[in-house]
This record gives sequence, structure tokens and C-alpha cells, in this order.
Amino acid sequence: MKRLLACGSLALASLAYGQAIASDYGTYLKMFAADSLWNSRPINPKLGTYQIPATTYNPAISSGAYSSAIFEAKPGDSPMVVHKKSGSLGIKDSDAEQYLDSVRVPHWPAKTFAATGNDGHADIVDAAANRVYSFYQLAQDKTSRLWTASMISWSTLNGSGWGDPAHYYQGARAAAVPTSAGMIRVAEANDGKAWYEHALALSLDYSGLAAAPNQFIYPATSGDSTDPSKSNTGQIPEGARLMLPADFDLSQITDPRLLKVAKTLMRYGAYVVDRNDNTPFVIYVENRSVWSESPPSQLNLVRQALRQVVSEDGYIDGNGVLRVPDSQVNLMSMRGIWAVDAMENPNDVAGVYDTYTQSLRWDTTTSFIRQIDYGNRNIGAVPGVGPNAPKRYTFSVVASGGVKLSMQIYVNKALRLTTALLGNGQSQHVVWPAGATVTLTAEKPAGGPASAKARLVELPPGQ
Repeated sequence: MKRLLACGSLALASLAYGQAIASDYGTYLKMFAADSLWNSRPINPKLGTYQIPATTYNPAISSGAYSSAIFEAKPGDSPMVVHKKSGSLGIKDSDAEQYLDSVRVPHWPAKTFAATGNDGHADIVDAAANRVYSFYQLAQDKTSRLWTASMISWSTLNGSGWGDPAHYYQGARAAAVPTSAGMIRVAEANDGKAWYEHALALSLDYSGLAAAPNQFIYPATSGDSTDPSKSNTGQIPEGARLMLPADFDLSQITDPRLLKVAKTLMRYGAYVVDRNDNTPFVIYVENRSVWSESPPSQLNLVRQALRQVVSEDGYIDGNGVLRVPDSQVNLMSMRGIWAVDAMENPNDVAGVYDTYTQSLRWDTTTSFIRQIDYGNRNIGAVPGVGPNAPKRYTFSVVASGGVKLSMQIYVNKALRLTTALLGNGQSQHVVWPAGATVTLTAEKPAGGPASAKARLVELPPGQ
């Protein structure tokens, strides 16, 4: 499906709620942190009234062409270079918002394959790097055996599994999450448990999805773009959590596989992460799973009862911990167009944005370099999240190699404020003006490899 690159999510922290237990979250088999929304269940969810419409086809819980397989990279696996498709602009690096001729993946499982649908999904989990690589339109040429792709995204294996204001696009689903997020996994499909211990991933047809400008909501950080040939006509945005009501009659469900899904939908629910064409809903099962389709009549009972969660009293995470919002959310990215403003030695190489460290990085240089980010994509990728006037924020710097950063704030193209040049560990408070845009200036002295990144965090009230 077409992607609309935009928007946002909030990081979440946790407080003790009862006795927390040891867990193996953030691993290949149990992805993301215990307090990820994927691994958390809502407290006292309140459900809306809108019903998912029927379409030509029945709802589905399945693997196949538009699902994905999840491959475990091992330290001994060889690297792989994935190339751009012939005639394309390149592989879209969805975080840096740049097109690349090729991408090198350090460890590539030998049995990797892409789903056969147009989306060509596949996810690779590299625990040693703490990364999940998520591909869009991945394919292998039958003759040359070369791999190609249209987009690569990545997320932190022990992170939230959702975008955040700085790193807003983290996976190949339209909602900017990995295709592995919320998947019914091979290892858990027949594990004998009463329910899956995480929220599920689900797509809706055009007839169920809300139209722009409300086509996605937090925690989704993107959504499917407008299709000129077919419009969304429903009321449910991507990023919404759907659940079965607490009084849903489970005795109606006699199919064992669907019963486990239904119990999961009552406890955790399912997030809307993508759009499909002409199926009321699809819940995704990992490719390679042994899975048989449930009776259509019982699937439609689930469709008729599923509702959007419109509010809740909080969440309990996978370790029995009460989650609360984290006010220290970083709003600043180092992506952008980093133009060289001064370089004493033209043979030096300018710093470049590195998505995996979320920083501007330099190799050894023999002279002073000044670079300015004019891209205007360093803030604001998450509408409604901030920064917002007239709130106060802390601009802080993490740097090595003697690099210093400053921030310039413009309103109507006129410079309103510039911070001091700040080195590693230094910070400055600013009052945010309305209608602001930002440039960043980085200065690197001659010397060895160096890096720099900035954080922009809202100050608590009264500070």
C-alpha cells in the first residue's frame, strides 16, 4: 500500500504496579520492551460504537502474500548488500528521508525470503545489533540472485515498536511499524496458551478506515496515503486499538484457533497498522506457520463485535507494571540537508547523518568544518506533539571529538533566537515561539572521528 510519511508517538515509562517479574522481552521470540504498547493491555477500556463494515470477502486471520516472515540474524551470518530496483530513485531510507543506491545489512540469514505480494515484506531481527530491519518490496532476482528493495526501515528490538518524534518511521507497515510487530508468530501459534501475550496486528479495508486528515492517530506515526481511485469511507484510523467487549460471548466461537484470537482481542486487542483491499479485517500470521482458516460465520461474529478503544485508565505491561507517559520525549532529529558552510581543506569529507546512531558523524578531518542543516525536517515530523508555543524546552548536546552544536529558531524566515555553541553535556533553555522553524549548526575541529546529536525536551511546568 502507498505510504504517507508523517507523524508521531510518545515514549512511555513505567512505575511499579505489583510485583514485576523477570522477562525475556526485547528478543527474537518476544519482541520489544515489556512496556511497549504491543506488550501492554489497557485498563478499563472504553469502546466506541462504530462497527467494521462487511465487504465482498470474509474477514481473515492468515499468513500469505501480504504478511511477512521474521528471520533471526546470527553473528556468524554473512553480510548482504541490498540494491535499488532498476529504474527507481533508490532504496528509501525512511528515517533519513533519502534514497540510497544500496544498503549493507551486516548479518543476513541464509533462508531469508520475501512475501509474494506487491508489498514484498520481510523483517530481519539482529539481536546483537539490537535492531529490527523491515523491508518494503524486497525481492531476489532469480538469475543474478541479487536482492533489491524499495524501502528499508529499522526499529530498536528492545524499544517500543512504534515511532517517536525524532525517529518517526520505524517499519514497513503503513503505520510505520515493522511487519513483525503484533504478528502471530510461528513459535506461539500452537503453544497451548489461552491467548497471545501481546496485541495483534490488523488491517482494514477502505470502507472501515477513516479519511484524511484523520487517517491515523497515535501511536501510529504514518498512514496510507490517499488513493485517487478509491477513498477511505469509514471511521477507524490507523493506529487505533480494536478490542472485543468484555461481555463478548465466547461460547459462539467453536474454532480453537479463532477462540485464542478472540481471547487475545478481549485482553490486548489489535492495532490497525495497514490498509487492505476488500477484506473487512485481516489479522496477520507469520509466514511459515501452519494455519487453517476459521469458519466465516464465526469470523463475522468477531467483525460485528470489534470496536475501537476510545479511552482507557492506563496500561499494564508484560511484567505487571503500570505504565505512565514519559515527559522527557526527544523532539529533535539530526536528519536533514547538512550543507557545508566552511571547510578549510577541500579534501576533507563532510559529516553525514547516520540513522543507526541518530547522529551526525565524521571521519578523521584535517581542518575545521562548519555544517548547517537547512532541511527543516529536524522537528515537526509528529503533528501535535510539539514543540509548541509558548512552552519552555531544553536544547542539549551529546557530542564527541570536540564538536559543538547550536540551534537557530526562525519565525517567518526572520531569525528569532540562536543558542550558544554547545559541547558535549551542555544545554540551554529556550521559550518556543509560534510558527517556528529550525536550523542546526555543527562545528568540528580538525582531528579524529567525531559525532554529534541534539535533544529537545519539554521542561516540566514551573521550571
